[in-house]
Parts: sequence; structure tokens; C-alpha cells
Amino acid sequence: MKKLILSLALFLPFAACTSEQTAAPAEGGEDAATVAFTVAKNYFFKNDKEIPANPKITTEEQFSNLFGMATVMGENGKPTAIDFSKEFVLAIVLPVTDVATEIIPLKIEEKDKVLDYCYEVKTGEKLSYEIRPCSIIILDKKYENYEVNMVKK
Repeated sequence: MKKLILSLALFLPFAACTSEQTAAPAEGGEDAATVAFTVAKNYFFKNDKEIPANPKITTEEQFSNLFGMATVMGENGKPTAIDFSKEFVLAIVLPVTDVATEIIPLKIEEKDKVLDYCYEVKTGEKLSYEIRPCSIIILDKKYENYEVNMVKK
């Protein structure tokens, strides 16, 4: 039990992706438009679940099945609220690792009912424990039926 609590406490800084972000202006073709998103913080991927094949999660039931809340003390300790009646999420979950790993959402571009989700994975030092890196971004429900392409930079 102590090991689980310690693992969660040490994992939270990696899982606590921060704040609201707006995608940078489109670099691609003139027809591409940027899409605003919010990074969800203070969630963790449940150990007994398989990594989803599709990053798109459209219901609270789906989300709660895969992720748990990691509330911590302090002003920004509550998980980011997600209203699935108005929003949906894209989640990136990586395999368990003992290397410090951060998933950084860079931008989302929309063109012809397709979203290109560009992200970066940064790795750091070897850890004395294991983590399951994940990143969750929240998007407006109007993009829910768009095809999603994951673009790792």
C-alpha cells in the first residue's frame, strides 16, 4: 500500500499536465485552421486497463473506465473539469517506463473534417520507480466526429 501511495505521489508531477493552451498558427497549407484545446491535469491512467487503440474519448463512462482522479493539495490540486455534453478528449497513453517522460501537446490543425494532433515526447533521467506517461487534452464537441491523425514530432 505504501508503495502504491509513494508511486502515485511521485507520478503526479508527470501526470499533472498544465493549463489551457491554444494551438499555434498553422504552418501547413492555407486551408488548415488551428483548433483551441485545454490540457487536462491531475488524472492518471488505471493500471488494470489496456492502452486504448483510439485516442478519442467521447463519454464520461468511457473516460472514467480508463482514468482516475489524482487530487492533490493546493489551489490547483483538483482535476480539470470535463463536461462531456460540450467537450470530448484526446488521450495519449504510453507504456510503463522507468524513464522520466513528458508528453507535450503542440498544436491541433483542422482541415476537411480531419484533426492533426501534433505532440512531442520528451524523456529524461532514469527513475527509481515506474510511471505510465499520459496526456489528456479537451476539445470542443463540434470536432467530435472529425477523423484524428496523431503526429509525433
